[in-house]
Amino acid sequence: MPHIELAPDRKLLKTNFDGYILSLEPVPVLTTDFSTTNHPHRVKPNEQQYSYYHARLFGMQNHLVRDPWATGQCYYIDATGMVQRVCYDHTLGRIRPPAPVFKLPLAPADLAPDDDATGTYRYNCSLVFPSEQLCLLSDGYGTVRVLDTGDRSTGREWKLQSAIRPVECNLAEGMLPGGSVLLDGRFLVQEGKRLLHFVLLQIEHHAMEKSKSLLHWITLEQSTPPSWTLTVSRTLHSAGYPRYCVLDYHATAVLVACDEPFRFLHDSEHPVVVPEQKPPSADTQEHPAWEQYPFRWTQTADEISVTFEKQPNVQYRVVTEPSSPGGETCLKVFANDLLVIDGTQLFAAIDHEQTVWAMDRKTLEISLQKQTAGVMWPFLLPGGPDDTAGAPADSDNLPSDLPPATNLSAPLEPCDFEGDRDTYYTLERLSCTDHTVTHTVPLGSGPPLFAVTVRAGLPATFALRHDVDACLWQLQPTPYGSEDCRFQHEGTLHAFGYVQASKQQQKYLACPPGMEYAVICESHRGIYIYKASYGAGGAGLRNRTGPQVAIGQYQFVSLKDSGEVLGISCEDEMVLLLTEKAILMLQITNG
Repeated sequence: MPHIELAPDRKLLKTNFDGYILSLEPVPVLTTDFSTTNHPHRVKPNEQQYSYYHARLFGMQNHLVRDPWATGQCYYIDATGMVQRVCYDHTLGRIRPPAPVFKLPLAPADLAPDDDATGTYRYNCSLVFPSEQLCLLSDGYGTVRVLDTGDRSTGREWKLQSAIRPVECNLAEGMLPGGSVLLDGRFLVQEGKRLLHFVLLQIEHHAMEKSKSLLHWITLEQSTPPSWTLTVSRTLHSAGYPRYCVLDYHATAVLVACDEPFRFLHDSEHPVVVPEQKPPSADTQEHPAWEQYPFRWTQTADEISVTFEKQPNVQYRVVTEPSSPGGETCLKVFANDLLVIDGTQLFAAIDHEQTVWAMDRKTLEISLQKQTAGVMWPFLLPGGPDDTAGAPADSDNLPSDLPPATNLSAPLEPCDFEGDRDTYYTLERLSCTDHTVTHTVPLGSGPPLFAVTVRAGLPATFALRHDVDACLWQLQPTPYGSEDCRFQHEGTLHAFGYVQASKQQQKYLACPPGMEYAVICESHRGIYIYKASYGAGGAGLRNRTGPQVAIGQYQFVSLKDSGEVLGISCEDEMVLLLTEKAILMLQITNG
């Protein structure tokens, strides 16, 4: 299973970026108030939906969906179930009044689950755009509609093609009664077949157990236009909550970022094979090799140190050899010809050219260099011993190993170490053919900050903190049938990782496709806008005794009297906010 190391493109980084300063220039804000009927539709969790995962799903869902195929257009669903189109008029420099395009039948507002175990739960409505003329719309109560939108730039009325209830189909297993939330969708034409793939999220909650996340990967085929038929249903589950989830280019795999692994539970096309538990035989080792020949290991941000206390009558041997003929170099450590450390099982890749070891009468010490510096490994080997590094007695509340400071004159602050140091996120690619994890990407202790579709038709890019910056990564196209997985560094939001970590109140993080600025939006109080350039006035700034520096500006816009922010959409020249009381347009000037 290859490990992918995300190495940023140095050309897209600014080593001389000196941070943001407050700009007092006003941000023009245009307000469009709602009528008595077109305010946003919203479902709040009931008494049984009280887990952390429910709170995150209901509280963080973006109800203003940007259309990646039509610049300046986004959609929301109002209280009557009408899908409203919000369009930016470039000639007028303002947004047009919301225009209805489709009427969605809503479930009764007072609908409640029958009981805690088998209740039918509701979620908020959601929609995705898998192509420039199709829309997938979930009512949050178990029905997904396929809509023909035509040319969406004309604002014409949408037409219903099919209404699918996956829970009622014989192919769907593991799906809970009730609704779900759409995460991603793709339209493909393969071997003469018109296919729609989409992923739904459900939360499975039990009073006495940890909640679980269920991902339902549904495939529809259009055999007799315009109707669609459910042909394949797959279900994945995890004890964690997905922070990023997309289908790859050919919908042959799903990519999920989470702190707990997702695994296939059901597949109607390729049945999931559960390995049989074989009874232990007499010649089977009762204990793993590392328990028979123990070792301890510690780590810093750059390297791993492994130490064996030598035992009498035990011969230790360290070799580096290819894992397969013609394959990459692999580290192996033997004790009396028993393999104790297998380099193919390490958490992440190491630089074999920098691997050194030394042996004396009492110890064997091995130094391994991490390929990706700054990423702390949660384990060395699956099921192996824990990291034995201890924290100093006077720093019980600090991490045992701090990454190196980029600026030694500026001390590290708590916001530099976001998240729980014991929580580690990985991005995994899970194939639909054999249900295996084909590639893993270690993300460290912080999840992806947000996702944004940079180009229509491509999987969404995700923003990941790198040092103080936030780098955006795009999945690269691969030939059909290939199991390859590659990411490209698309752009950088300079110092955004640092300023994001310093904000205690934040609901939405976003940036436009052009990545000219980034925003941190709070639920009620206001929104921060960060631009990487200060304009002509800041182009010649220099340190008093040093070289020229780059500096950016940030602006704060108060959102008082607008109610809670329920959605956000960013374009290169403006930011649209959906609040409880109105639609706000913030004009962005890049001067």
